[in-house]
Amino acid sequence: MNHRQSNVEFVVDLMEYSEHGALIQAFVIHALKQYARRVAAVTPEQLDTGLVSGHAWHGCAVEVGRKLAQWLGEEMSEPPGACHAAANARESSGDSDS
Repeated sequence: MNHRQSNVEFVVDLMEYSEHGALIQAFVIHALKQYARRVAAVTPEQLDTGLVSGHAWHGCAVEVGRKLAQWLGEEMSEPPGACHAAANARESSGDSDS
């Protein structure tokens, strides 16, 4: 019987046994950081699908971005997605920049 790897097994295999050596680790970390940044930059409502809540997906992006920043020793001026939270609060209260 074929054993299908779990997601964790797949990522570990990728990170430890790449034909590109340790460079793959930098690639994967960079890809995580870039994707988390892109997802956190949009409103949770824009991420809604029939399979997953946009708020949950957005929350994952914020968490990954925060944890990567902490792990890499980077300072975050504001949490990813904070600009959308502030904009949504302004819209709800009737304040707007326009």
